Amino acid sequence: MKSPVKRTLLAGGGIAVAGLAVVLSSTLTANATPAPAPAPVPVAQAVEAAAPVRPSEEPDNTPWGDVIGTGVQGEGGELVFYGVKVDVEQLPETTFGIMAGHRSADGKVTAGTVANEYSGSDKAPGFHAVSGGLNGIPSFGYYAGPAAKITAKVNGKTVTAHQAAWSVDPNIVVFWFDSGADPRKLAAFDASGKKLPAGNTDVGHG
Repeated sequence: MKSPVKRTLLAGGGIAVAGLAVVLSSTLTANATPAPAPAPVPVAQAVEAAAPVRPSEEPDNTPWGDVIGTGVQGEGGELVFYGVKVDVEQLPETTFGIMAGHRSADGKVTAGTVANEYSGSDKAPGFHAVSGGLNGIPSFGYYAGPAAKITAKVNGKTVTAHQAAWSVDPNIVVFWFDSGADPRKLAAFDASGKKLPAGNTDVGHG
């Protein structure tokens, strides 16, 4: 039994050329030798043609220089600070940050919170990367310059920060407080008591 062919009637009872074309096409297709099916693409070849998927980059938490011990013990061990390398396209003038973490009794260091400069040179004179307390880590930051003493208003009282020079660049002074409260009115002084440039004293949170 032949398959029915749809025809379109034109004005005057004629058959549309399109309908005739369908009939001829069906007849030729029925009599022609079917074309061979295309060879399947090997699975291995298809995989190789696909672009590789790269995982998103993660920050390098490897200590850069000596780890600064504080003697302060917490849930994760001793509170420590250390430098880490920073390489972010959006921050061309930032090359490092200061990581706050913990060191267990067996010497293993675990990263916690990192703070780095986000505007301008990370070594311009003054305060940088001041971070308020977070997850049990007190307020901290660093100063670029010969700071022999760093003070701030914490909970309404003027206090002196703990500090230590970074081994990679002794002109970078890491400082921290005993409290997680935001340090206000930060000030740095050289060995003679002269007040040093303030820099960026804004306090960040996370």
